[in-house]
Amino acid sequence: MFDFVKSRRIVTGIILGLLAIPFAFFGIDFYFRGGDPGDQVAKVAGTRITGREFSEALRQRQESLRQGMRGQVDQALLDSPQLRQAVLDQLVDERIVYAAALKAGVTVSDADLQTVIAGIPAFRENGGTGKFSRDLYVAALRNQGMSEGGFESLLRKDLVLSRARGSMAGTSFMPTAVLDRLYKLRQQQREVSQAIFAPGQFAAQVRLDPNAAQAYYDAHKDQFRLPEKVRVEYVILSLEGIQRQVDVTPDEIKQYYEEHKAQFVTPEERRASHILITAPASATPEQKAKAKAKAEALLAEVKKSPKAFADLAKKNSEDPGSGAEGGDLGFGPRGRMVKPFDDAVFGMKVGEIVGPVETQYGYHIIKLDAIKGGEGPKFEAVKPKIEEEVRKGKAGKRFAEAAENFSNIVYEQPDSLKPAIDQFKLETQKSGWVTRQGGDPPLLNNDKFLRSLFSEDVLKNKRNSEAIEIAPNMLIAAHILEHEPAAQRPFADVQAEIVRQLTQEKAIVLAKQDGEAKLAQLKKGEAVQLTWSPGVAVTREKAGGLHPEAVQSVFGLDAAKLPAYQGLEAPDGRYVIYRVSKVTNVETVDAEARKGFTQQVDQVSGMEAVAASLASQKKKADVQINPKAIEKNS
Repeated sequence: MFDFVKSRRIVTGIILGLLAIPFAFFGIDFYFRGGDPGDQVAKVAGTRITGREFSEALRQRQESLRQGMRGQVDQALLDSPQLRQAVLDQLVDERIVYAAALKAGVTVSDADLQTVIAGIPAFRENGGTGKFSRDLYVAALRNQGMSEGGFESLLRKDLVLSRARGSMAGTSFMPTAVLDRLYKLRQQQREVSQAIFAPGQFAAQVRLDPNAAQAYYDAHKDQFRLPEKVRVEYVILSLEGIQRQVDVTPDEIKQYYEEHKAQFVTPEERRASHILITAPASATPEQKAKAKAKAEALLAEVKKSPKAFADLAKKNSEDPGSGAEGGDLGFGPRGRMVKPFDDAVFGMKVGEIVGPVETQYGYHIIKLDAIKGGEGPKFEAVKPKIEEEVRKGKAGKRFAEAAENFSNIVYEQPDSLKPAIDQFKLETQKSGWVTRQGGDPPLLNNDKFLRSLFSEDVLKNKRNSEAIEIAPNMLIAAHILEHEPAAQRPFADVQAEIVRQLTQEKAIVLAKQDGEAKLAQLKKGEAVQLTWSPGVAVTREKAGGLHPEAVQSVFGLDAAKLPAYQGLEAPDGRYVIYRVSKVTNVETVDAEARKGFTQQVDQVSGMEAVAASLASQKKKADVQINPKAIEKNS
């Protein structure tokens, strides 16, 4: 009936929530095509994965690893072929699932989209528990620099993919009787004791051939080679360091504020109420005249009693969306309503009542209830933020210039890092020993930097390394302090080490042999003198200190006759005999336990179903990969 009000509310809701959705499945480049059509990493089911999109996905994965490992991640891992391939595989898989979803007719309606958006806490007041805040949304949208339609498209496509995965995962089914049986097995408890055969107990029995150590040394000389290594002094030029050196003047802050005032102003919004008397475009002149006369009569009535506006709207308004709310349309910015209505609202004063205003929907009596926005915060309130922005801008320009000059200086004045240190006010740092595989500190473990460090120019000619980017906006150059070539450790230096190693290996064999012999006796029912640990209650979920392979072995035992025994080599070389002396079964499964277990089983079987479905679709899909496009640029 009054469609423009309804559509206005939907669009507003969409805008408020879109920015909070983590678009995990697709990059922005998938929706907003541009750039060189030849910039293609892969083509999947007719859609391109571009170099830009791959690079962004790789950057996000690298950043996630950095955060997860608190910055201690090896740079070699971040640039590894394995990580790059994993990122590409994920992008390919997502394209395949999305193509299958479209083919299957998976869609997301406007109503569904609105429901998702309405549940996003990031744009709600009171820390996510209150109502939507357009102010929060507008600020975020402005920072992202994206259109409303673009974000709506992102969200819709992401939800389609999510639903497709959900439908794949939801195809499995397991009868209640089977679930209960699995649950009882999962919760079965076994009392387990251990008898440990430690290699150290058998070391005294080991007898090595007098020439065993020498023979091992001769056969494994590479094991006893000391790698080539260096110690270096180095300097780092970084955007962060440049930023600390940048000064910002009050005039620069003021100028930025004046030039970017629009960024600090919240768009004006107006809250209006209305009474609609409908007169659609198909109405006859007589019907329109009758509707207008009724609107004029209502206008006269509300002007006499403005406080009765809400009651009159409830009784008379023919807008089903707002009539029950006393005509309240909520806040909205300019341009959200049809033009005649919009012009009227933004030409009124608070408390003013105008009408009848004609639109394609009929005749409106409009009351302006409130105005908000249209003004920005005071200069002092945003001054710290502006200072930071100006500082970042100046540092970015300065770093771009400094990076080129830094590279030139360390190359053109190769005998020392001092010219670069003096020019850019850098701090000299010294490394620990570094090999071709890396060293201390981990920051230096960059493949390209290590290659430069062990180049002939740096090692033999004693020149500076070239300036290498070891992280975004971070360049390093180094100079050799000390160099030790690769060397063979003499037999005399490692003889004792070899003897210990060979003794340990033979002791492990003796421990296993004795343990297996004792296990065979126990299984025959013979009496064996062993020292058993106290019994520990173990389930498949609660290992009781046993390593996973031991738990699997213990629950693989036939417990029909107790005690039951099983032997296993532990990861540390010990041989362990496990004794199961008691089994406690779960007799019943209550509804709550069954529900929780069912969810676990569904999750696991769902993941397997998704993997199986994806593997099947992948075989049929037309996937073209450009392997060179994902190689690391050297």
